[in-house]
Amino acid sequence: MTNRLLHFPFFKHPLALRMLLLVLLVFSGFITFAQQMVTGKVTEEGTPLPGVIVRIKGGSLTTQTDKEGKFSINTPPDATLTFNYVGLKQKEILVNNQKFLNVSLESDVKTLEAVAVIGYGTQKRKDLTGSVSTLKADTYKDQPVLNASTALQGRVAGVSVTQSSGAPGGQAKIRIRGANSVSGSNEPLYIVDGLALGSIGIQDINVNDIESMDVLKDASATAVYGSRGANGVIIITTKTGKSGAAKVTYNSFVSFNSPMKRYKLMDAVTYANMANLSAGATVIPNPESYAGKTTDWQDLLFKNATTQNHQLSVNGGSENVKYYVSGFYTDQDGLLVNTNQKKFGLRSNLDVKITKKLSLGVNLFAQRINSLNNGVQTSKANPVMASIAWAPTEPVYDNEATKQYNRNGISPIWPNPYMTSMESDNNVFANVAVLNSNLKYNITDWLTFTSNVGLDLNLSKAASLSNNWISPGNMKSAQSSSENYNFQNSNVLTFHKLINEQHDLTVTAVEESTVNTSNSFSANGSGLSTTSNGYYNLGLNSAQSISSGYSQWSILSFMGRAAYSYNGKYLATVTVRRDGSSKFQGKNKWSNFPSASVGWNLNEESFIKKLNVFSALKLRAGWGVTGNQSIAPYSTLGLLSPVNYSYGTTSSFQGYTLGNPNTPDIKWETTKQTDVGLDMSFFNRRLNITADYYNKNTTDMLLFTQIENYLGGGQLLKNIGAVNNKGFEFLIDVLALNHEDFKWNTSFNAAFNKNKVVSLGDQTMIKRAHIGGGLINSDIQVIQVGQSLGAFYLIPWEGVYQTDQNGHKAGDYKYTDVSGNGVIGYEDMVISGNATPKVQWGFNNNFEYKTFEFNVFVQGAYGHKVFNATYAAAAIASSDVAYPTLAAAANYWTPQNSGSLWASPTSKAKQYIESTQFLQNAGYARVKNISLSYKLPKSMLKFGNAKLTVSGQNLFTITKYKGFDPEATSTASNSDADAGIDLGAYPSPKTFTLMLNLNF
Repeated sequence: MTNRLLHFPFFKHPLALRMLLLVLLVFSGFITFAQQMVTGKVTEEGTPLPGVIVRIKGGSLTTQTDKEGKFSINTPPDATLTFNYVGLKQKEILVNNQKFLNVSLESDVKTLEAVAVIGYGTQKRKDLTGSVSTLKADTYKDQPVLNASTALQGRVAGVSVTQSSGAPGGQAKIRIRGANSVSGSNEPLYIVDGLALGSIGIQDINVNDIESMDVLKDASATAVYGSRGANGVIIITTKTGKSGAAKVTYNSFVSFNSPMKRYKLMDAVTYANMANLSAGATVIPNPESYAGKTTDWQDLLFKNATTQNHQLSVNGGSENVKYYVSGFYTDQDGLLVNTNQKKFGLRSNLDVKITKKLSLGVNLFAQRINSLNNGVQTSKANPVMASIAWAPTEPVYDNEATKQYNRNGISPIWPNPYMTSMESDNNVFANVAVLNSNLKYNITDWLTFTSNVGLDLNLSKAASLSNNWISPGNMKSAQSSSENYNFQNSNVLTFHKLINEQHDLTVTAVEESTVNTSNSFSANGSGLSTTSNGYYNLGLNSAQSISSGYSQWSILSFMGRAAYSYNGKYLATVTVRRDGSSKFQGKNKWSNFPSASVGWNLNEESFIKKLNVFSALKLRAGWGVTGNQSIAPYSTLGLLSPVNYSYGTTSSFQGYTLGNPNTPDIKWETTKQTDVGLDMSFFNRRLNITADYYNKNTTDMLLFTQIENYLGGGQLLKNIGAVNNKGFEFLIDVLALNHEDFKWNTSFNAAFNKNKVVSLGDQTMIKRAHIGGGLINSDIQVIQVGQSLGAFYLIPWEGVYQTDQNGHKAGDYKYTDVSGNGVIGYEDMVISGNATPKVQWGFNNNFEYKTFEFNVFVQGAYGHKVFNATYAAAAIASSDVAYPTLAAAANYWTPQNSGSLWASPTSKAKQYIESTQFLQNAGYARVKNISLSYKLPKSMLKFGNAKLTVSGQNLFTITKYKGFDPEATSTASNSDADAGIDLGAYPSPKTFTLMLNLNF
C-alpha cells in the first residue's frame, strides 16, 4: 500500500515532499509540546511511600510509586496530579512545566480509620466484605483504663464484656456474638502484632501501648484463623515509632475508689430480737443492751482505696530506623482490705529498613505482676459473703487490747470475715512476655514475603501461708509454679496488583506452626510449728506432698486468601484454611475451614450517585466455617489415672486405675456462620451507620458425658449437640456539630443476641455441678435443649401463705408444687431464666470547646438474671446461717402485716435458697465515664503540651439488682454454662480520677 502511495504523481514532486515533511515536523512538535514526562518522589515525614496512586486529575491515566516512592508519568504541562494513599490526606499539585516533583503527604485521622487489620494483612474499609470493627486508642484516651477489656466494653457492637470481678487485676468475660461451646473455651482469639496469644491473655497487655484493636466477628473474616477463629478474633496493633525528632510522652493518673453500694442490714438490736424469735428461745440475752454497739462488717471489710498508674514513652527515628520505647508502673489497692496488685513493665518496638527491599521489625514486651489475695471468690465463706451474713452483735476481737480475734460467732458457721481477710496471705507472682519479630522482603513491587517468629510466655509462682487464725491448730504453707510457652512461626506471601486500573487483586498464602508447652510443679504441707519462715521453707511442714505436670500441643496450618475488587465497586473474598491439631487422632487431625464473602459499593453506581444522598453505601454478605479445638491435650487418648493405696498397711503404694477411654473418632467442633451487613454514610460521612444480621450454628460440640457407674463410671468425650446464636447489631456514629470552636460527636451501638441449645445428642438436659455446697444444696444451673446457656433451674417461689393451707401455716414461704406430689422438694425445680444477656449497648458522647473536652459514656445490658446467693444468705435461715441479717427480712409477715413477702421468723417450714426468690433481674445502665479535660496553653509550657483531666467512673447505676454489682459473679470467666451466680463476688468500685498527659 505504501509503495503504491509513493508512486502517486503528487509524491514524486520535490516541493510536495518538503511540504509533507514540514507538516509532520510541526505535528510531532505539537505532540511533544502537549505531553511531557514528569518524575518525582513521594514521602511521609521523609520516608519513601510505595504504592501511592498518582493520577492526572480529570483523566484516566494512573501510575503507582515504586518501593522507593518514585514515579514517572506522561502528562500535559498544565495538568494537575493527585496523590492518594490510604491513611494520608490526598494532595493535588499543578505540574506547571515542572520535570521533577517532591511530594510530601500528611496523615489524616479520618482516612486512617479507613484501614482495617484483617489478619495477615490490611485492607481498605471500603473494600471489606466481612464484619470488622475497629477501636482506636483515642476513643478512651481520657479514661483511667487499666486493661484492654475495659476499653472494649460498650464500644464495639457485638462484643460483650462483663467485668466479673472488681478485684485488682480482676478477670473480665469477653464474648463475640454469643457463646458457642459448652466444654470448650468461648474466649476470642487474641492476636498481638501478628502473634496469636497462647500463654497469656488480653489483660496481660499494657493497654497504653495499644494503637488500635480490630475485631473480626463473622466467619468470612475469622476463617483465616481456622480452628481458632470460631469465637471471633481481636487483633491488637501496638504503637510504633515515627521518623523525626524524639517525642516524649508521660501519662499519669491517680484514682480514688470507693464501694458503689452497700447492703441494708439490721442493727444489733433488731438482729438480736429476730434471732430470739427465730430460735423460739433467748439465744441473745437483753437485745436492748446492744444499742449503739452494732458491728458494721461491711464498713470493716470495704475501704476507700487508691490506684496510681504512670507511663513514660519515647518514639522517633530516621528514614531507616524507627523506635517506640515505653515503661509503666501500676499500683492498685482493692476495695476489700488486704488486696492489692502491682505491675511494671517495658516495651520496645523497633523497625529497621535494612536495604531497599528488606526490613526488620522487633517487638519486645515484658511485665512483672505481683498480686495479693485477688483470687476469685468461690467459697461460700469468703470475706465478701461473710461480711453480709455475720451477726452485727459480734465484736471483731475477743480482746481489743491484744487484738485477739473473735474467731467464731453465733452465726454463721463461717469464720470472722475481717480476720479471714486481714490474715490471708495468698500471693501470685508472674513474669509475662511477648517477643516477636518479622522479616519482610519486597520481591517485586507487587510480591512480598514476610516471616514472623513469636513467643509469648507466662512464668508464674503462687505462694501461700495459713497461720493459726486461718488454719487453727494446723498451720500450713505451700508453693506452686508453672511455665507456659507459646511459640509461633508464620510465613506469609502476599501478591497485590492493580491490573488495567480496574482489577485490584490481593492473594495471600500462609504457612504457620504453633507449639504450646506447659510445665507445673506444686508442693504443700501442713503441721507448721511456726510461721516465722513464711512460705519459704516448706520442709518445716510435718506433712508434705508434691505433684507436677507437663503438657504440649501443636497446630500446623496452611491458608490461602484471594480478595478482588472490580473498579472499587464489586468485591469478593475467598479463604480456605487447613489446620492439623495434635489434640486429635488419625484422619481427624486435619480439617478444612472455608469462607466466602461479597460486597457491593452501591455508592459507585450512577443510579445511586444521582440520588445525592449517600456518601457511602455498601452491602455485604458472607458465609464461613470455623473450628474449636479447645480441649485439654491428650483428651482423646485412653489414659490411666494414678491412685495411692495402702493395702491395709501403714505405707502408701502407687497404683493406677482406668481413666477416660480412648476416643479416636473425636473431631473438631465446627461453627458455620452467615452474615449480611449494610454500611451507610451521609452528609459527607458525618453520619455513619453499620448494621449486621448473623446466624451461627455450632455442631459436633466437644462434650464430656457421664458414664453410668454400673458401666465403670468416669467420663466419655463425644461430639454431640449443637448451639445456635443469631442476632442483630448496629452502630450509629454522628458528628452532630462541627464548628471551629465547638464539636460534638456521638455514637450508639447495640447488639441483640439469642443463644439457644439446639441439641444434646440423646439427652435433653445436663445438670451443672453447683458451688457453695452447704448453703446451696442442689444443682441450680442446667444445659437444656431449647434454652440458653447459663439456664437457672430453681423451685418457683410464690411469696408467703396468708392463711393455713394444705399443712402449711400462715407466714410460711409458698412454693409451687410442680411435681404435684403434695410435697415441696428439689423435684419441683424448673427452668427459671438464664444468665446470658439478650441486649448489650453503649452510648458515647464527646464534646470539644476550644481547649476543653467533655466525655460521657454510658453502657448497659438487659435480658438476663443473676442468682444472688449473697442476698439469700442474709435473708433466710439455712444450715450455714442461723439467723438473717438483711434489714428487709425484719419486715416479716404477721396478721397485721399481711402484705409482706418475708416469712415469719417463727415459721418452722423448710425455706429453700434454691428458689426463684433469689433470682434477680441483672439488667443495668451504668455511667461508665464522665470526664472533663483541659489543654493548657502552649504559652504556659515552653517544652511541650499538657492536658489535665478530672473524671469519674461507675458513678451511677440504674438496676433492679439487689446486690453490690450486677456485673460481678463468682463463676469462672471462661464458662458460659456456669454463669451468673453471686456468691460473695468481688464488686467493682466507684472511682474519681485525676489525670495528667505531657507531650514534649
